[in-house]
Amino acid sequence: MWIIRILLVATVCFVGSLLFAQEAVSKLDDQIPLEQFVGYYDIGIKPGKPFFRSRWYLREGKLFVIYDSDQDRELQLYEHGKLKYNIVMDESELPEVLDDTTYYLILNVEEKKLKSFIVKRPRRDWPTDLYGSRNEKLSPLAIDTEELLTETTSTDHFTIQYSGKDAALIPKLSSTLEELYEDMLSTFGVENLPITTIRIYSDLKTYHNAVLTPGAPNWQMGRAWDSNEIRMLSPITAEKESGEAINLNEIVLHEFVHCIHLNLISETTRVPGWFWEGLAIYKGCCKWIENPKELDYVKKKKYPSLKKISNERTSEMKYDLGYYLIEYIDQKYGWDKVLELIDSNGNIKSTLGVSNKHFEKAFYTYIDEEY
Repeated sequence: MWIIRILLVATVCFVGSLLFAQEAVSKLDDQIPLEQFVGYYDIGIKPGKPFFRSRWYLREGKLFVIYDSDQDRELQLYEHGKLKYNIVMDESELPEVLDDTTYYLILNVEEKKLKSFIVKRPRRDWPTDLYGSRNEKLSPLAIDTEELLTETTSTDHFTIQYSGKDAALIPKLSSTLEELYEDMLSTFGVENLPITTIRIYSDLKTYHNAVLTPGAPNWQMGRAWDSNEIRMLSPITAEKESGEAINLNEIVLHEFVHCIHLNLISETTRVPGWFWEGLAIYKGCCKWIENPKELDYVKKKKYPSLKKISNERTSEMKYDLGYYLIEYIDQKYGWDKVLELIDSNGNIKSTLGVSNKHFEKAFYTYIDEEY
């Protein structure tokens, strides 16, 4: 069964007065053309050590920036024809007193391109600054990926954006989501959520670009982008890529469980992979395999630890075993304990009262006896 795989990355906020200034400005001769800022940038908390990406692109003549797990935001660099007071070309030009709420942007433009930048973040909120450098290989892909999402359908709890090729799939999808909505929230003890946006991209290249992973493997076809947004590949295209029938309703339900989960934890929480995928497969969709005893490492009794399941390089173990791990906890300890694990972020010892080693042994005994 095909299933969406998730690359969960901690949200990195780049907000404050830098991004939200709304005053219109006229383009004067001393402004650097916005085209020179367009590109992909590798970003980290130390120079030369990136761990996520940002895409700067133009939309109707305006400059927009998107960071991982964040919405696309307009970046207004100029005010009255000059760089804003919190945007400079040289760090020595920064105001003498940096307040504790403003973000400062230091730009390094070379050969008519933004080559690198520093985001000085308020220490009240962040212990480090951000360092970005242009990725020349990816920069040609710095386009507006949303322009082809020309159609929108809204229901009580969802906004679905898509291209015309997927229009026939949307009525069934929207009705199914609304039918299941209250039960899903009740399952996780949630009273209400903000409107969830679902964006469906028509081709794999555009989808990967939309989630800042251009050139990613073809099996990466969808993601819970943040706590209230799902981004995914058109199921019509996904069927061609995977060679399997794709059930759009099941796919979105899986992702919606991820969104619910994200609404129950803090933005910086890094959820263990076995628990993250297990929960979405168990209450969303779908079993990766029908019998865990079919797995070679289970047959050989080379049982992986929870840590190995979460960190295994190909990520397959958390999809193979995630469903069964949550099933075991639900049957042995009860659903309330699964919910407590959300609060403890998968901490077995504090929630279930047993060590990881004891839990792992009992789990594989369960697999042996039940399957």
